[in-house]
This record gives sequence, structure tokens and C-alpha cells, in this order.
Amino acid sequence: MLERPRTASLSLLFIFATIVLAEAAIIFSGVGAQVALCPILAFLGIVVIINMPLRDPSLPSEDISPVYGTPTVNLRTPEDNLTPLQYMTVSWMGPLIQKGITRKMDDEDVWDLGWEFKHARLHEAFRKLEGSVTRRIFVANGMDAVRTTSLNLLRLCASKLCLLCIFTYICLF
Repeated sequence: MLERPRTASLSLLFIFATIVLAEAAIIFSGVGAQVALCPILAFLGIVVIINMPLRDPSLPSEDISPVYGTPTVNLRTPEDNLTPLQYMTVSWMGPLIQKGITRKMDDEDVWDLGWEFKHARLHEAFRKLEGSVTRRIFVANGMDAVRTTSLNLLRLCASKLCLLCIFTYICLF
């Protein structure tokens, strides 16, 4: 609690997003039109969290491609060094897409898999788990499922909130 966090807290991101959405629903419903400090601070918390790295920056990263670097098989995917904002917008794929637009892609033109997705590591981790296949799959991939689901729910809520703002603006004028 006294140490500065080094990685994005997806649970805090979810809580802040819930606060902002709840306050926005109250304001747009006409029940309370006052601008409160709580949703503003929650929104600022969201901005800070989505710009924090998902991976601990103190870990070695010399074999990871820079986020907007040229794709090469000699480096791992920049997916290992993303912020939640880059993850949600998939902006880090820009160099790979640009390369694919100009010519046919070969194996040497794409990044190597990220550390978490290396076959040998995944196979060994899965083999060590006990229980049914379903339980082992959930335990082995649970964090990825939670991360992907949380960020996609946040993106869905943000798009719905944006549509609600536009609709309210149109109705008012």
C-alpha cells in the first residue's frame, strides 16, 4: 500500500469505470444534475491506469520489440510491453499492418510469440496442473480470460456511454 504500483490494476480500472458509468447514468436520467467530484476523480484514475504498463517494467525486455517497432522474427511481440490503452486499441499492430499492405508476409516478417504463449512453457504448465481438463484450462488461462473480458467490457461500456451522450445531445437540441 505504501509502494507505488508498477503495473495497471485491472480491478481498480473496473471499479473506476463502474463509478463513472453509474454517475453518468444518474446525471443523464435527470435525477441529479450536479457534477460531483467522485466521477471526475474516477475518470482521472481511469486515464492513469490505462496508461500504465500491464507487465512489470523492472523485468528484462531486451528481446521484446519496441511497441511501434518494425516486426521481426528476432524479437518477441510488443504485446509483452503494452499499456491497457494500447491493448484495447490494438495500435501496436500498426507496423505489422503497414508491412502487410505493401507486400506478402513471410515468417521472418512477424514477431516471435510472447513469453506467455510459448508452446513449451504452456505445455509444461498445463501438464503440472491437476484435475479435470476443464479445470486445468481455466486455471492455465484464467488470468488472460479475465483481462480480455474486463478490457472488452470497459470498451463496450465506453462505446455505449458515447452513444448515450450523442443521443442526449441530439434530444436536447
